[in-house]
Amino acid sequence: MVASPGRTQSQPRVTTGIVGLDEVLGGGIPKGSSVFVTGLPGAGKSVLSEQALFANARRAESVLYVTTLSEPPIKMLSFSRGFSFFQPALLERTVRYCDLGDALREGGASAAIRQLEELIREHRPEFLVLDSFKVFREHFKETSEYRAFAADMMIVLATWEVTSLLVGEYSFDEISREPEFAIADGIIHLSGTEEGHRQKRYINVVKMRGTNAFFGRHSFEIDDTGMTVYPRMRPDAQAEYVLSDERIGSAIMGLGEMMGGGIPAGTVTLISGGTGSGKTLTALSFGVEAARNGMKVLFVTLEEAANQLIRNASTLGWPVDELAERGAIQFLHVSPSEMDIDRQAAAIRQQAEQAGAQLIVIDSISAFDLLPTKGDISTVEYLWAISDYFKRRGTTLIMTTEAYSFFESSGFSGEAKVSYLADSIILLRLVEERGDVRRKINVLKMRGSDHQTTLCDLDISA
Repeated sequence: MVASPGRTQSQPRVTTGIVGLDEVLGGGIPKGSSVFVTGLPGAGKSVLSEQALFANARRAESVLYVTTLSEPPIKMLSFSRGFSFFQPALLERTVRYCDLGDALREGGASAAIRQLEELIREHRPEFLVLDSFKVFREHFKETSEYRAFAADMMIVLATWEVTSLLVGEYSFDEISREPEFAIADGIIHLSGTEEGHRQKRYINVVKMRGTNAFFGRHSFEIDDTGMTVYPRMRPDAQAEYVLSDERIGSAIMGLGEMMGGGIPAGTVTLISGGTGSGKTLTALSFGVEAARNGMKVLFVTLEEAANQLIRNASTLGWPVDELAERGAIQFLHVSPSEMDIDRQAAAIRQQAEQAGAQLIVIDSISAFDLLPTKGDISTVEYLWAISDYFKRRGTTLIMTTEAYSFFESSGFSGEAKVSYLADSIILLRLVEERGDVRRKINVLKMRGSDHQTTLCDLDISA
């Protein structure tokens, strides 16, 4: 996972061990904090908590998972064994599962808090999970009494300097009503929605004292490795835009000349056209020329597989297979049927950094129209953020998009309406001439650069 640059945090941090979550938290959980993990049943609270528990067990002398009247420890253990983060060798050595259920049933909340303090005194944990905190609410009739109990609980944890996750089945609305959240150091809320044929999971850092957290909603997934968080794309306001006089030419004869020598490095170019107009090959032509001149290229394809692109390019005499073999061009294929905007953004950032990519091609952003969130501002926000993110790093970005119609199209921004993001726009058209369909190309826009505006023929042949 690529970490976004942020402010230096002076307060010591405790890792969650969850890919992407420490980045969202601004470096991890502030040491000694008491953080609520909330959400409805099945949201992923226990997975998050146990994954963080075992991550800290690898470096700490003692960690505790304390249950109340929710799942008994033996049941928690049976479920945890299905995840790769679970390490049986750490049980009873650094990881201990304890239960406050008997104390809570026999002596109420006051007895439970006394037993919890005894457990902390005996084991001296650096990290603790309390699951579930919400059951304590049932033992108080008056809100004022419950508020005093919650404050006492926070004081106990703070006195022993325990970093703790307090788990509970709270809805988002309850966060604004219940008194325990006012005195909590942090709140992490998990939620989910059904989008199309699959569930979409979200994590939201609602509150986190002492940290420059990335607030708001981020997507996450759960598999046999545990939880993975995909932070939203956001620009780095501290990074200045990188300006360059360098140009990136095209392997298509004549196109570089139309553009005054090629695409200015570090800018965003949009290639728009109807089906069969040559968008993918035009975008690939810049990647081929850049790779020939020693640049690293990442080609993100949302439509054709990499081997299909390589085969099509070979018919034009472009040595894409050779360039790919030596790593000058790398391909990242994402199926639109399984595409997630945040996950894709994380994958692009990670592979671009690993490859040292100086040119990135995304073919095609029209695939976003297939997403269940079609029309949501998150799509446009994502395209703006990823464009700004790479421009500030001097990376050239090319995106292709489907035009509205096959012939004589003047709609170049599609439903995504991202034309304002582009420094350059190349428009491809299909024109009928004497019963024959001809491909045409036009450089519609180039900021800060001379270019030809003539509508020219585009011939694709061996």
